[in-house]
Amino acid sequence: MYLDNIAARIRAHIPTDRMPDGDADALLRLYAVLLRAKGSSVTQSDIHDAWSAWMSMRDNKHESLVAYKDLPSEVRNEDRIFAIAVRRAADEMGSKGTANELFTEILFPSGPPKGEEQTRQALDLYKIMVQSSEGLVSRRQAVNTFFLTMNGALLTASGLIVQNSGGDKLSSGLAIAVLAVAGSILCAAWRSLIMSFGQLNRGKFQVINAIERYLTTAIYAAEWEALGRGENPNVYRSFTSREIWAPNALLMLHVLTAAIALLVASGWITIGATVSIPIAQ
Repeated sequence: MYLDNIAARIRAHIPTDRMPDGDADALLRLYAVLLRAKGSSVTQSDIHDAWSAWMSMRDNKHESLVAYKDLPSEVRNEDRIFAIAVRRAADEMGSKGTANELFTEILFPSGPPKGEEQTRQALDLYKIMVQSSEGLVSRRQAVNTFFLTMNGALLTASGLIVQNSGGDKLSSGLAIAVLAVAGSILCAAWRSLIMSFGQLNRGKFQVINAIERYLTTAIYAAEWEALGRGENPNVYRSFTSREIWAPNALLMLHVLTAAIALLVASGWITIGATVSIPIAQ
């Protein structure tokens, strides 16, 4: 069967002492399915999922039958050698996974570059993609600056309304609530844009890494490998996962502000009330 042929290629890249006990052929077939589906983009998390499916049929109470992110770091690292084996087998087969094959056909409609002239053309396109990725970073910074400025303006306006309310709690409360709702909408849009920028950048680097396969040096692929492909947060955490903290924090602040402002406007709570405490003479 064709999956057995792929499994044999994967098995050739796994040291004998690292192979699990029992019916490892079934596990290797699952790895072969992963190769067919994802090619050389297989991650350690994918490897763990396949192993979990295999192990659940042998011992459904195994302590490692949890989500990859919940595994101890030393256990996660054990999947690394199997992920590398699948990637190497995929490279040997020309990344003939279903998804990778379609991606390669779209990227190279006339076939992979051959000869010096086609390789030079691929290098020129590679430079364009790298510049495009760098331009995306500048756009992200500009978007972050814009939304930070807008949120700062809304919070400043809220402070001015409180300062000049003149005791009109209904009007000032409703005005602050409106500003807080506007801020919440801005933060939701900001958060969505950050996620979109991250997804777009991943797509760009997938193209960059694919072109690097036909160049003499693959610096970005090597860098990604050195960072553990983003699977170990102790080694690398994405910019997106950090950038999103700002809109999330401001969103919660705006929601809290809107709730308090509406409660003040409705008279449910009173801000700045003084309380007299009698003192025994």
